[in-house]
Amino acid sequence: MSKLVGITIGDINGIGINILIDSWRKNKIKDFILFTDYTVLKKFLKKSNYKLKINLIHKINEEDSQNIKFIQGKINVYSYKSISLEDNTFKSLKFGYEFCKKNICIGLITLPLRKDLIIENIDKNFTGHTEYFQKIDSKKYSNMILYNKKIIISPLTTHIELKNVTKTIANKDFIFKKIYNLHKSLKYDFNIKNPKIIISGLNPHAGENGKIGKEEIKYILPSLKKLKNNRINIDGPVSADSILVKSNLENYDCFVFIYHDQALIPFKLLSQFTGVNYTGNLSIIRTSPDHGTAYNLRNTNNISKKSFLNCYKLINKIYKNRKKNDKG
Repeated sequence: MSKLVGITIGDINGIGINILIDSWRKNKIKDFILFTDYTVLKKFLKKSNYKLKINLIHKINEEDSQNIKFIQGKINVYSYKSISLEDNTFKSLKFGYEFCKKNICIGLITLPLRKDLIIENIDKNFTGHTEYFQKIDSKKYSNMILYNKKIIISPLTTHIELKNVTKTIANKDFIFKKIYNLHKSLKYDFNIKNPKIIISGLNPHAGENGKIGKEEIKYILPSLKKLKNNRINIDGPVSADSILVKSNLENYDCFVFIYHDQALIPFKLLSQFTGVNYTGNLSIIRTSPDHGTAYNLRNTNNISKKSFLNCYKLINKIYKNRKKNDKG
């Protein structure tokens, strides 16, 4: 059987499902399992006038993986019962993760969801895909890695309030552990033999030697010293507004920013919605498109499939790299 990729349903009212179906119809992707309550999917297909052939999959045990009745030419669906659209979205994450852990799927694409709906109706502590999979995978640290063929960017902190960023990076070993694990992922998952990393400062102009904030001196520089003592090739902190100059783009493999929007704004500008959100330091391979549910783009010609298709390609690339590095 071909190497299967798992795909979570996300918000079925968003553009993710349309991109998936259109990509499949045009033969851009073929070997995947979609995780959704079939009753929910069937209602969506009828409402949207989609006529698709569906094959329902039931077995999830690792020893049964070779006996899964996967059928080419049909959309293969692992179905389960849900009590609401949000419940369907949330359970999709759980079953997708289990299929990867049981080596039935080589990796997981998570279609965009509405966090506010999950928080309101399912889990008030839900903050995002990255944190969810970090928790379910029992990892203290994970890395949000934003990948494009031109650039790799990673924020140290993700979905937290700005006022809590300093408190977070002040935690003992936080910066060290995050970048140490990032370095491992760059080597193991992306097959970069000796990653060159550069990190921004938190404050404007990287604090100007303490004139505009002390975080660079108190937290970032001591962590970089420790990282260098552990043979991590890292420079900085440098001003976030000039870190992505041409000479740096040519000389560094990964650009680390301190908080979410410092990283996401330049990444989306450079990648133009062709990029992939990858979660490093997990036991599974998990990717997600770098766009949201985009209700306003439904049924328009303004939807790009590039980010989704790049998620599919990156899973296969990382899977091969992990196999190769495991042998090495």
